[in-house]
Amino acid sequence: MLMPALCILSVIAYVDWKYRRIPNSLLLILVGWAVCFAALSHDISLTVICINIGIGLAITLPGYVKGVVGGGDLKLMLAISPLWTPIQLLWIFSIGVVSLLLLMSFAYFFARMPLITARYPNVITTRTKPFHRGVPLGSAIAIGAIFVSFIT
Repeated sequence: MLMPALCILSVIAYVDWKYRRIPNSLLLILVGWAVCFAALSHDISLTVICINIGIGLAITLPGYVKGVVGGGDLKLMLAISPLWTPIQLLWIFSIGVVSLLLLMSFAYFFARMPLITARYPNVITTRTKPFHRGVPLGSAIAIGAIFVSFIT
């Protein structure tokens, strides 16, 4: 039942990684699916959704106020709140952030390898730091959601 949401999250992860933007149209589709899922699920109640919204705001709102994360990341956390329990939502965020940091570090060091820089001298990542373009938190959330969905 979560597979369509995971497919949408995969598309969001790719778009956020590449362009550092999360389209509102994809978020609207995800919200629609999440509402349908919550209406049909016995595990998700209105109380769980409200707790998850509070968790999502507590995690992303300080970063949004400081300008570290974008509005799309905040909306994504709110959009996935009806899909998982509060503990799973916390695991999604923490696993996603750790895996994103590892992935971005690997991409940065891979781009700086002598073979890559000799073959592709115009690669933009060789001249910039890995977080120069911002943090793709949408990609982290998607990675965490996919991981948590497959291990539970």
